[in-house]
Amino acid sequence: MITPDVITEKCDLFKGDWIPNPSGPSYTNESCPWIENHQNCMKNGRPDFGYLYWKWKPHDCQLPRFNAERFLELMRNKAWALIGDSISRNHAQSLLCMLST
Repeated sequence: MITPDVITEKCDLFKGDWIPNPSGPSYTNESCPWIENHQNCMKNGRPDFGYLYWKWKPHDCQLPRFNAERFLELMRNKAWALIGDSISRNHAQSLLCMLST
């Protein structure tokens, strides 16, 4: 059962700041098989990993960490599609990575 733990509030996702995220990302290029080789920064020799420890924080609202179980429960028995260009493909790959963790 889906619990009503999400508080709806007005939020402009486009206004905010990048803030430190000590817990790091939910996946990396090394942990997700859905990232293609030509998109893999780590495999292609990017020497720094500091970029992994930042997250977007919109002003005046909280973005909860992605919950794969909750997402799948909400999508149960629904049809959905991601339509677009390579940016949409990147979003689809990211979703698969988050769901596979």
